[in-house]
Amino acid sequence: IKTLAQKAHHMALGGLDIIKDDHSLTNQPFGPYAERVTQISAAIHQANTQTGHNTLYFANITAPTDQIWDRAHLAKQQGAGGFLICPGLTGFDTMRALADDDTLALPIISHPSLLGAFVTNQDHGIEHGVLFGTLNRLAGADAAVFTNYGGRFAFTINECQSIAHACTAPLHNIAPIFPVPAGGMTLDRIKDLHQTYGHEVTYLIGGALIAHSPDLTANCKHFKTIVAQETAT
Repeated sequence: IKTLAQKAHHMALGGLDIIKDDHSLTNQPFGPYAERVTQISAAIHQANTQTGHNTLYFANITAPTDQIWDRAHLAKQQGAGGFLICPGLTGFDTMRALADDDTLALPIISHPSLLGAFVTNQDHGIEHGVLFGTLNRLAGADAAVFTNYGGRFAFTINECQSIAHACTAPLHNIAPIFPVPAGGMTLDRIKDLHQTYGHEVTYLIGGALIAHSPDLTANCKHFKTIVAQETAT
């Protein structure tokens, strides 16, 4: 946990807008939920105090149903700026109930764990844009993670564009949400991602930030510079 908190601190010093728990971080012995959220929230708050930037920490509150609200309230109390949840594990209506809870009132990132089986077969299932875009909007997500084309997963560019369109296209009185392409994304793909998704997108870069150099803070600043350069037009 100390190592995670240190990494979060250095990333926040680098000016990232969002730092999220991985979907696989829940309440394991190596990272108990309450201790992890408390330490990471404090580390990011300290960095924000130093920089004046407002990096938001999204804690993964995916859990058995009877534990989700306790985890959500703890995260908010400790200063987290939002929640990450996997509706494929908890159910979309659980995410909807969290979004409707005015005692929480924090943004939600939806993660696609366990949803892939709905789209992998051409003969049955749910269309990509509906599953990862429309349903997430209807269920109260503010951003939807999906596996980007050209990474570790098999989605095509057309499937990814259909998701992004479903996240942002007019839908009666339902607000748009941010599409979040992910899955092995590298810094050298920012230009390509911008050409595919435009300005209304959240870039989810993970391992590439750590691999770029030993200086994680400098890596994050470099990432922001690339985004600014590639999205200037």
